[in-house]
Amino acid sequence: MIPMRNNGTTLAHLFSLLLMLGSSHSSFALPEDSQQEIRIASDSAFMDKIQGQLVYSGNVEMIQGTLNIQADRITLIRNDDGLQKVIAEGKPARYEQTIIANEGTTQAYGDTIIFHTANEELTLLKNAGLEKQGNVFAGEKIVYLMKEQRIKADSQASDERIHMVIQPKKEQDSAGQGTKK
Repeated sequence: MIPMRNNGTTLAHLFSLLLMLGSSHSSFALPEDSQQEIRIASDSAFMDKIQGQLVYSGNVEMIQGTLNIQADRITLIRNDDGLQKVIAEGKPARYEQTIIANEGTTQAYGDTIIFHTANEELTLLKNAGLEKQGNVFAGEKIVYLMKEQRIKADSQASDERIHMVIQPKKEQDSAGQGTKK
């Protein structure tokens, strides 16, 4: 399990995202997630409405439904169609979300996390890791295509390698409960 940073201080909501984001057409994993409001807490915030950017800095936490992102800095990029991209930066930035009901929480980390909302692509850069159903992927770059349930891990340098832990397939017992093979 990847530990999430505990925010012990009370943070104020800085901007009403409803005004900036309007109705977002993003599709965050569970259908219910995209229908939830986005809540962000941080130490400071900057909005550039013309460029369609909201930048939050300092102990940032973003929550929408089951989605939880924690980072030193989060940038939201939007256009007339709604939220397009979330960029989280930290040492490390952390991502947690239930992608598919009854499959548990997917957890990820990296110095940079880029989430493209339209195609539900999660890119983890530098010191990256992803854990899904006990399977663990680690490397310098991990791309997770949520809709297609595909993960691609790359190593940028020849002396660095990708590390994976793959769990055995579970069999169904007579009561319908999964048991490890």
